[in-house]
Amino acid sequence: MRKFLVLLAFLGIAAVMITGCTSTQPAVQPTPATLPPTMVVTTVATPAVPAPLAGDWIVTRMGIQDGTAVTTPTTQISLSFMTDGTLTGYDGCNNYYAAYAFTGQTTPKGQGMSINNVSSTKKYCSTLANQETMYLTILGKVMAYNVDGEQLSMTASTGDVLIYQRPASLVTPVQYSPVG
Repeated sequence: MRKFLVLLAFLGIAAVMITGCTSTQPAVQPTPATLPPTMVVTTVATPAVPAPLAGDWIVTRMGIQDGTAVTTPTTQISLSFMTDGTLTGYDGCNNYYAAYAFTGQTTPKGQGMSINNVSSTKKYCSTLANQETMYLTILGKVMAYNVDGEQLSMTASTGDVLIYQRPASLVTPVQYSPVG
C-alpha cells in the first residue's frame, strides 16, 4: 500500500507540473524597463547653402590690418561650401577643411557666419607658408559674408577680409602669337 501511495503522490505531482507547464494563461507582459533598447533614428537638419554662396570660389585678394593692406595670393586658393555644413578647399600648398554655420544675423559686413575647426593637410611649402598661415587664420575668424554678383567677401572679427571670385568670372590671359 505504501508503494501505491508513493506512486499516486508522484503521479499527482507530475500531473500538476505538466498542467502548469501547458497552461493557457497569458505570458507576463514586459514592462518598459525590461524591454530591449531600440535604435532611435534622428535626422539632423543640413544647413542649406544659400544659392548666391553655393559653388566654387577662388581668392583674388586678402585684406589684412583691418583691410588696409591688400595682398594678392601668389598661388590659386580655392573654397567650396558643402551642404553637410563643411567647407573645403586648397590653400596653394595643402587641402583644408572646416565647419561653417550661419548665425541668422545681418551685420554691417553682410550675413553672419562662423567658421570653426579649420584644419589642413601638413605638407610644408616654404615659399607659401606665410600666405597659407595668413589665409587660414583669417578664414578661422570669419564672422560675416557678402555676395555681390560674382564676388564673395568674407570678413573676420579682426577686420581682415578675404575676397573671392567665381572661377568662370576670372579673366585668364590669352597668349597671342605674332601674325606674320
